Amino acid sequence: MKKLTTLLALILCAVLAGCGPSAPPQDSQAPAPQDPPGAAAAPSPAEAPDSPAPPADEQTAALYIGTKAGGFSEYPMTYEGELTPETLIQGIADLTGWDLTLAEPVVTGKGGMSVCLSGECALFVGPPDPQKEEFFMFGLDDLAETLLDSIQKTLQMGFTGEGGDPDALDIWYYLEGEQPLELPGLGLSWPLDQPYQWASASAG
Repeated sequence: MKKLTTLLALILCAVLAGCGPSAPPQDSQAPAPQDPPGAAAAPSPAEAPDSPAPPADEQTAALYIGTKAGGFSEYPMTYEGELTPETLIQGIADLTGWDLTLAEPVVTGKGGMSVCLSGECALFVGPPDPQKEEFFMFGLDDLAETLLDSIQKTLQMGFTGEGGDPDALDIWYYLEGEQPLELPGLGLSWPLDQPYQWASASAG
């Protein structure tokens, strides 16, 4: 009797094991396996939405402050995009604090560059108050020579090709309305038909 009971118990266990709920065929019902969450969320470069373009690489140019007679000090300036005469002139203004407002864009030709200074320029309104100690000007003559020579030297060095002669790039200064540059307070002027040199100023 005990053997029969044991045998029936084994048969019952086998039946229950065979008839129990079996796992559904996952391969036929479940969706296809997915990539890990991180990988699934990252779009491919071709599908990536528009994103802000990385900032343009900064480049370096040189500014020259001083006079031809006394020599120049060189200062680095960073800029983005294309280097223009206006960029360099604004760089001098930012560095020194001088107002270098232009009345017109710089005109570039075969022989050099023509710079049209505004009546708001420091040549006519004076240096800032207070002045930066490093660029302190003691008088109008000191300011005028330094300002004009610095723009001239910076443009010559910035736009002369490798191996070229910077002094061969002539710079002309003039005022709005194609008027010659005149500094009545100093009794000096520069004719329109001659490139700028401080020593070539005509006494008024």
